[in-house]
Amino acid sequence: MAVGVVLVADVAAGGYMFNYAFIKNGYASKSQGKLGKNGQWLLNQKQATWEQTTKDHLKLKARYIAATHKTAKTVVVVHGYGSASKYMGSYIRMFHDAGYNVLAPDNRSFGRSQGNYAGYGWKDRTDMKNWINMINRRNGKDSQIGLFGVSMGAATVMYTLGEKLQNVKFAVADCGYSTISGELDYQLKEMFHLPSFPIVPTASLYADVLAGYNFYQASTKDTLKRSKVPIYIIHGSKDDFVPTKNAYQNYDYAQGPKKLWIVKGAGHAQSYSVAKQKYIDNVTNYAKEYFK
Repeated sequence: MAVGVVLVADVAAGGYMFNYAFIKNGYASKSQGKLGKNGQWLLNQKQATWEQTTKDHLKLKARYIAATHKTAKTVVVVHGYGSASKYMGSYIRMFHDAGYNVLAPDNRSFGRSQGNYAGYGWKDRTDMKNWINMINRRNGKDSQIGLFGVSMGAATVMYTLGEKLQNVKFAVADCGYSTISGELDYQLKEMFHLPSFPIVPTASLYADVLAGYNFYQASTKDTLKRSKVPIYIIHGSKDDFVPTKNAYQNYDYAQGPKKLWIVKGAGHAQSYSVAKQKYIDNVTNYAKEYFK
């Protein structure tokens, strides 16, 4: 009887966690912020909407903002959990002002893209490869691509680097996690003061069946070791949402040229606002180093 009660409680807790963390109307729907000055700037820019249809029949959308002067250099800017492309104005403007085209996707289940379940970067990596292929078809042999992401977007970038990619010259990962399971373990303890076992493994079963992927497979240890793409890892020293230790892990895993910047005093996804001009200078100079 007691075992049955425990099993029922585990199934219920795992289901609750899955609903809270993965489903479109769960926690993610509560974490949208207001558009700032650069967000308003973005909405006022001339832009095209790119679309792709995934193998699991979702229609995904991305914003494409062409550079002021024609170029084959394009940066893909990827948003974080609970966000969308329209909230990435500061980063999009940073690269646009530097003279590049910018493609800003809405990851599955966020923004204007379809989907009921968050991909946490792992399910999104094949979608990212599709966007990269679209850029390459547009720009042909002259195509040069940079990848940039914040939080879940940074994890998306790092997971994508494990794929076979063409013309990707550099990546910037700002406050990304190494593993989805590790991030969920941490959040369960921090937000609910509950042990990760057996709730996270049970939530993984829900994700496997309903969202179509096993999040235990997602690890930058595996994807970064397959990549030689130069990577710049940025993280706030006071990040209590994705612990700063993830930055050191990701840096250690990277096999190609790599650079690490821990922004003193910055919380989660706050490195841009804390360091501002230094952030813009560091990131755009990094892009310039690898765009030829």
